[in-house]
Amino acid sequence: MSDQDSRGRARGRSRGLRGDSASDDSVRRPREHGTAPYTTQPPHHAGRAGSREHIPEEPEQRPSSQPRSGSGGRASSFTREAPQERSVVPHGRASFHGGAAAQPQASTSRAPAPGAGPSIREGATVGGRGASRFREQRESVIVTRPSADFDKLGRIGQHVPLTSNYFELIKRPDMHLLQYRVDFTPDVDHIGARKALIRVHEATLGKYLFDGTLLYNINRLPQPLELFSKRLSDNSDVAISFRLVGEIHKEDATYTTVMNIILRRCLGMLNLTLWKRDYYDPSSATEIPQHFLNIWPGYVTTIRHHEEGFLLGVEIIHRVLRRDTALDVMNKIRQAGGDFQAMCSAEMLGKIVMTHYNKRTYRIDDLDYTKNPQSTFHLRKEDRDISYLEYYKKRYNIDVRQPTQPLLVSRPTRRDANRGDDQPIYLIPELCGMTGLTDDQKKNFGLMRDVGNITRVTPDKRVESLMKFRRRLADNPDIQKELQSWGLDFAANVVRIDARIIPPQTIQQGGNSFPTQEGDWSRNIQRSRMCVSVELRDWILFTPAQMSHEVRPFVEMIQNVGRSQGFDVPDPIVVQMQADRTSNYVDAIRSECSRREFSLIFCVLRSARADTYSSIKKLTCAEFGIPSQVITGRNIKGVQGKLMSIATKVMIQIASKLGAEPWRVLVPSTKWMVIGYDTYHDARQRKAVGAFVASINPSFSRYYSSVKIHENNEEISPSFKDHLFGALKAFYIVNEKTLPGAIIVYRDGVGAGDIPRLKDTEIAALKDACSEAGTRTNYMGNGIYNPPIAFIVVSKRINTRFFNMDGRCPSNPVCGTVVDNKVTLQERFDFFLVSQKVTQGTVSPTSYNIVEDQTGITPDIHQRLAYALTHLYYNWPGTLRIPAPIQYAHKLAYLVGESIMQQPHDSLSKLPYYL
Repeated sequence: MSDQDSRGRARGRSRGLRGDSASDDSVRRPREHGTAPYTTQPPHHAGRAGSREHIPEEPEQRPSSQPRSGSGGRASSFTREAPQERSVVPHGRASFHGGAAAQPQASTSRAPAPGAGPSIREGATVGGRGASRFREQRESVIVTRPSADFDKLGRIGQHVPLTSNYFELIKRPDMHLLQYRVDFTPDVDHIGARKALIRVHEATLGKYLFDGTLLYNINRLPQPLELFSKRLSDNSDVAISFRLVGEIHKEDATYTTVMNIILRRCLGMLNLTLWKRDYYDPSSATEIPQHFLNIWPGYVTTIRHHEEGFLLGVEIIHRVLRRDTALDVMNKIRQAGGDFQAMCSAEMLGKIVMTHYNKRTYRIDDLDYTKNPQSTFHLRKEDRDISYLEYYKKRYNIDVRQPTQPLLVSRPTRRDANRGDDQPIYLIPELCGMTGLTDDQKKNFGLMRDVGNITRVTPDKRVESLMKFRRRLADNPDIQKELQSWGLDFAANVVRIDARIIPPQTIQQGGNSFPTQEGDWSRNIQRSRMCVSVELRDWILFTPAQMSHEVRPFVEMIQNVGRSQGFDVPDPIVVQMQADRTSNYVDAIRSECSRREFSLIFCVLRSARADTYSSIKKLTCAEFGIPSQVITGRNIKGVQGKLMSIATKVMIQIASKLGAEPWRVLVPSTKWMVIGYDTYHDARQRKAVGAFVASINPSFSRYYSSVKIHENNEEISPSFKDHLFGALKAFYIVNEKTLPGAIIVYRDGVGAGDIPRLKDTEIAALKDACSEAGTRTNYMGNGIYNPPIAFIVVSKRINTRFFNMDGRCPSNPVCGTVVDNKVTLQERFDFFLVSQKVTQGTVSPTSYNIVEDQTGITPDIHQRLAYALTHLYYNWPGTLRIPAPIQYAHKLAYLVGESIMQQPHDSLSKLPYYL
């Protein structure tokens, strides 16, 4: 892997799959359209589902945004259920029921005599586990708006009408609902079985909603109430108790959950396949035969209250299915030779597989070579040990062809363990289809182009799909009957919103300035000098001897383009190596750097090799503290025009790593500090790397950086005080012993549920660091330093899309488009910003949620500052989807977490060596 390769991939030419970590315990995945795939579940298959992965619709951002575990590439976590005996009753697609009862088995009920037991009056406070969950649902809305009457609308910019992928709710339920906690004795973990056992009591319960734990209906049930159902798998009785835990009115936040379950009930009537939380349409699947792939389109839907009322959001997603099995992958590894077990672990751990017999997904956490399909497990239903071979033959009529293959292991997550599910699941590789794309497939330009042609949906096609979805709801009589029975209806067309286009930024270079054109100024910078250049003294180049004749012309190109931009590049010291093993680079670098000092280490690799890249970066960044540049042979070959473009980008990257400022933008003339923070998660080592960058000059073009390794894999940083204190010290030294007048933090990778903990941990730590810095510097003579702080959570992975309807067909909004009304959230101080132009697919806006703001900055300044900062990433002469400080933090976290895994050298803290 090289610096240049990373940048090339990041421009969207080979983007990987997007993992999604959220889980939904209220929904189980049916086999097809709501039919239970089995009656008894063996210990190897507890029904614990893996994460969904989908292809993004367009290049996310041109600079590097490599897939990662946790945030950014957003690695997945997985929801699973405990092993258990399955009920023979089929899964019910529907959560709401009415009319004739289903037929699993006879049932009885036991209710108190009139007047017996405690009565619960309307509106009374009720306790119990269900009540606790009810309170959590009501408190789940995180308010970040300063006050209800706070005006978060900007004023600056040209107004433009847009549409978005939302439908208004023109009618919503107006019913008083009762909420009951439902418990099963003996316990039944499988949600489909729970629903089926309850379904036989529709005559008693009336029209109801059941999510697996809580039941909602409009009829008050006698208390206490216990009903009985017969479980057909073992002909045993199951007692079902109903305990009233709450009452829901139309104004309650929990009513949103009710409407979403009604919607999901309707989606189940469209002959779609439920996969994790989302519905996919296999009948509309697209096959890519040359790559042995199938792509299923699907929908992400949600009903939520926005600024002026409830909206139904609909996003078009895709899922990639491969035709090969886990066993096929293992056989391919075996044929390649080498350490089979180590190579299997490297290739398969962390991957998601789908079992063919019931369409469930699992994460591979380990491989057990001591077990195979001939091994046995205890089948509780028959109270005997049975082999996997016999089980699959009897239960699914499947003959396992290879009886000696090792088994895959899927371990329970922390959430599973908290639920009492602490046993691993064993899977047969032969029966597990691979999902997602391999690293080799992601590097296949032809494959990614063919996949992208399907998944990168253009605005006009996306709007067409949205309207088709709406028509499917309207044209289905069963869906209309269901919606009408609950008083729910949606508008026929997508919503219209009023957006603004922020004035374009002016790029400043040495003696020259020009406005940005559609977020790209790559041609302009080739003719202008850098704002601030640096001197490159001694630098050394390491290359395989066989490539020296190709390296020399490329170095001359770097010198030529550098000269035209005011960056003089002298001839390097060239070290030709007879071999290009990792040890050759390490030995050569250590030998040369022990004899003299260098400003830059430049390494040419014959091909991209992660181990060699990591060793070079660990040596140069952690041991010697010298900026380094790594490039592969394929990037120094090709036609003249392409090589000139690559040479220009490499030259700018080198100059930036040494402290140059290729360009600037006009920003408020104040001594503010802008901060970017991101976290890299390593699922294999269960560690996280928190990267922090903070500006130390008024133009936000120079940054101090620091890194902390989180041994417990935390997303919320326990080290913010140390990070900021170091940044304030650097700012104090550079700015003539003054401290920032305001601090603005851009934070990536935080979900809404983490905001309270973020405030208690990171924001509190910022204030502590400021207080300590004031004391140590005796700031303003009294030692009091309490600057105003703005803390902004930035989210890229969102489902909101916008469409410009000015032309004959929908198109992407232009760069600088801001939306702060209609589809934003009423309880937030937030806005959407489109800061990039994309040439393929639909542009993805970025969400900015200002969770705390003591600065008094107007919404216009917040929006314009965020847009200006998207212009200041020196690895790309164009705008990003996110502010540059976050992208710098992402690059730093990824470099340390993926390659260095130790603290970088202190001497590099004021240089962007991580570009």
